Amino acid sequence: MELYFVRFDPVQEVAAEPATLDTLIDILRPKAVEPRASEEFLAMARGCNWPLVYDEKIPPGYVHCRPTPGARPPLTAEQIADYLRALTPQEQSGA
Repeated sequence: MELYFVRFDPVQEVAAEPATLDTLIDILRPKAVEPRASEEFLAMARGCNWPLVYDEKIPPGYVHCRPTPGARPPLTAEQIADYLRALTPQEQSGA
């Protein structure tokens, strides 16, 4: 089975139809004989605490990485720039 990832920012939920999600879970889990996912990737995936959601409306083979319903919209480029400016010490910002 080929898997296609469809990402919506910020990713807070991983959804797929049941057979696809079960395949993804199997691919990501550690294997004693044939590891498929790196330890770094598994640690990152576990650290995200993404809920795994069965969604019958998604076609087989597609995995949607999407925000949790009701999540705030992602930051705009301007908001990110303002945030980074606030973190930069004044003597380094050229001011």
